[in-house]
Formats: sequence, C-alpha cells, structure tokens
Amino acid sequence: MDAIMREWHCRMIRNVRRRWGEPMQHVIDQACCGVVSIEQLADDALIQLHKDMERAEECIREGISFHDAGLLRAHYG
Repeated sequence: MDAIMREWHCRMIRNVRRRWGEPMQHVIDQACCGVVSIEQLADDALIQLHKDMERAEECIREGISFHDAGLLRAHYG
C-alpha cells in the first residue's frame, strides 16, 4: 500500500474514533497490541482495523455489542 492510502486509512480510523468515542478505542487498542500506534500496523492489519471500525459503527447504530459481533477477543495477542 502506498503512503497516501496508508494515511487515508489512518485518518478514517481517527475520524471514527472521534465520532464514537471510548468504545472504539477498545477496538483500536486490541488491533495495536504489540505496536505503538495505528501508524505502525502492517498494511493488512491497518485495513482490517478500518473494516472492524466500520462494522463497530454499524453495531452501535443497531444496538449490537462488540462481543456479540465478534469484534473483541477475550485475550489480546
């Protein structure tokens, strides 16, 4: 993935985090286990986080818990 696409994914992830607040931070923290920030994620992991955040937005709108949607694992790593 080129630098422009990486920055776009990161920007969209940050926008979703700002829009929905703390619940989204849990999804981000889980994805970033073992790295310093979203910018350090591998391309595939960054794309997956963006998809997970979009799904998490749907869950919030539909009243589905992140656990029920399979977005949160019991253990990190």
